Amino acid sequence: MAKRLFDHDQQRGLKIVWEDTPDGFVLHYEQDAEPIIDSNKRKINAGRDYYARDKDMWRVASIPIGIQYKWLIEDGLDVHDPDQWERVARKLNDPDWRYLKTAEIIL
Repeated sequence: MAKRLFDHDQQRGLKIVWEDTPDGFVLHYEQDAEPIIDSNKRKINAGRDYYARDKDMWRVASIPIGIQYKWLIEDGLDVHDPDQWERVARKLNDPDWRYLKTAEIIL
C-alpha cells in the first residue's frame, strides 16, 4: 500500500506518514529522538544549573512524542494526566528509560 508524508514538524523532528490500507488508512508517527536524548544527558549532568531561575519548579524529563504514544498504546500511560504522574515517575526511574530524565525523580 502507498505511504506518503502527511505532516512534518521540523522543530520537534516529528513526521506523520499516511499509509493507505485495504480498510482505510493508518497514520505512522516517526521522530528522531536522538537530539532530545542528547539534550537530556547534558541537562542531567549539569544538575540544577540549567534551570536555576525557579528553585521550586524544574523540568525532570523530556519525553519524545513517539515514546509518549508508545506508553499510551502499550501501557495506557498518559504523561499529560496528573493522576498518572506517579506511574510516569516510576517509568522514568526505570533504568531502561533513564535517558528521558533531565533531573533525578524521587517518589
